[in-house]
Amino acid sequence: MFDEIKKTLDKGSPSEVRALFAFTKDIDQLLIAKKFRIWSRWFFPKYFEYKDASFHKEIDMGNITTYVGKNSSYLDIAGRGLAKTARTKLFLAFAIANDEERYRKHIKILSEDVSNAKQSTTDIYNTLISKRVKALYPEIFKKTELKREETMGSFTTATGVKVTSDSLRTSQRGDIQEESRPDLIWFDDFETRKTLRSAVRTKEIWDNMEEARTGLSKNGGAIYTCNYISERGNVHKLVKKIKNQSIISIEDETKERYTPAWEDRDTSEDLKELESNADDYEGEYRCKPEISKNVYFDRKSLEAQKSKKSIDEVAGLKIYKRYQPAHRIGSGHDVGGGVGLDYSTSVFIDFDQYPAQVIATYKDNEIKPDEFGHEIIRQAKRFGENYVAVEKNNHGNGTLAILKEHYDTSKLHMTKSHKPKIEQSKPKEYGWNTNAITKHTMLNDLANAVENHHIDLNDPDLIYEIKNYTRDDLMDKEDDPRLTTRHFDLIVALAIAWQTNEHIDKPEPEPEMDPWLRRAMQEEREQEESNPAL
Repeated sequence: MFDEIKKTLDKGSPSEVRALFAFTKDIDQLLIAKKFRIWSRWFFPKYFEYKDASFHKEIDMGNITTYVGKNSSYLDIAGRGLAKTARTKLFLAFAIANDEERYRKHIKILSEDVSNAKQSTTDIYNTLISKRVKALYPEIFKKTELKREETMGSFTTATGVKVTSDSLRTSQRGDIQEESRPDLIWFDDFETRKTLRSAVRTKEIWDNMEEARTGLSKNGGAIYTCNYISERGNVHKLVKKIKNQSIISIEDETKERYTPAWEDRDTSEDLKELESNADDYEGEYRCKPEISKNVYFDRKSLEAQKSKKSIDEVAGLKIYKRYQPAHRIGSGHDVGGGVGLDYSTSVFIDFDQYPAQVIATYKDNEIKPDEFGHEIIRQAKRFGENYVAVEKNNHGNGTLAILKEHYDTSKLHMTKSHKPKIEQSKPKEYGWNTNAITKHTMLNDLANAVENHHIDLNDPDLIYEIKNYTRDDLMDKEDDPRLTTRHFDLIVALAIAWQTNEHIDKPEPEPEMDPWLRRAMQEEREQEESNPAL
């Protein structure tokens, strides 16, 4: 078989060589992949200094199945330097030259930086006008009476295939060119560390990507090529959304550490050197954002946390542990606007257990700030009217106004303030003030508590939020919640609640109890928690 192919390539007529590479969307995809690999090596041997790795076949099949319409999308995540972008460029050039039906007639390339999209378009164009390709496929750019576009950013072949490029910084709504909607979009290099630092930018890119995707023609397809450096952004969203995906590490994750996935090119020593020089080897090369340097909370400690099913739920308040009256309880509360965006949240902690226990949580993004004040009072009564700390920023004043009027203010956290040079009477200022200093302090204290297992989080939603919190989130200063992609309102409430420990008065000691009776009562409580029906 190989000898026949080589004979055709060496001595066959142009029509015989073209027939070797020609395909339609209805033939076997494995055969298309084989044709592509032979075509690319025959015309561009300089690109193939090393033998392909096994994962390159996976990338090829993802591109092919999306091109022919078997899958509507393909998410191609691979570590830096694994040739995902180069192979996609080559495949699109191969398809333009050899698809006999021209199944895809308008291919669009979108990147966060338009110069990258234009460069990919130019590379595909240069591939098609290279001397050997042009000699075998002269019809692609033959002169016609019709005026065609041939620029760095876009070109149209004489065979009727348009390739365009654009930036994801601009809206893609209603993208129709010459009455032709794109039928294949390649999203490349759409997420970087720079874009991840801004929730506004991340959300804007997502909206423009969705506008482009939903603007595809009927049976259109989308290919995404990217790195996986954070669980904060749009790549992570796509991982959760797209089933047809590849996540390829520079290491063979089925073998010992530093075993290269591209064995013909890399060595273990190469990978170790990369790790020593890279800013974020785990994220950029291994596609493991959960252990990258950007993760704020220790992931190993979080994996050890055991999520529990609530033993009771009352009007949205999820209760995980029975209230013990003799224990010190503190709660933190983050106040949302009540318009379906950010959440109003409550987290209650029992500090007189070791580890300390999150005993209840609450979140609602539609409750108004003043109504939330009444809700906090109702919740706190379940825990002996515990010490309460409410974040005063943004919408907190409306909540605090209700609490100051209807709750014991001796159990309401007061904002710390600098002592004035001249003593004067000032009204008491209630609430927790989150600012540049206190935010870092309270989250750092919480991170230390989690890492040292000084607290059991219990609530699966809370554990999920903490796993996804990054250092970029800590630096994020975007104020408008309508523009953000991520909310960490439960974390804020938890961090505030953890700070209340030093402010809660010790309760009166329990009277001495017979040890046997104390043990029996403890066993009864444990039985109730394990069986909510009791």
